[in-house]
Amino acid sequence: MMDLRVEQAAKQRGGLSARTLVGWTGAALWWAMFAVWQVVRCALCAVLVLGEPVMRAVLVPLAFLGFLVTMVFGFLVGDPRFPRWGMLAVSVGALALYWLYLGLMSLFMSLPSHDYER
Repeated sequence: MMDLRVEQAAKQRGGLSARTLVGWTGAALWWAMFAVWQVVRCALCAVLVLGEPVMRAVLVPLAFLGFLVTMVFGFLVGDPRFPRWGMLAVSVGALALYWLYLGLMSLFMSLPSHDYER
């Protein structure tokens, strides 16, 4: 009850109440944190986009050549000492690591949706 009287008295005098000040401060803090997040997101996105060709040039050929070597030496030639399942796991792991990198990139990018009519 006392809180209501203080607010009414502040409104009559033309001043801001404590609740209004807290609301404005909270909104300003939210917008400041939003702006900081956008700057961090854009910086991370730039670093990830610049690193993507290097990751693609290393991981995709590693996965393909590892798979090819595994098929030739592990299954077609049939060398009993060749670690076929380990090589196959490395190939699949390299490809999965590249896909995870692309997924991380997509988390920080905000692309326009393609479901609208032009």
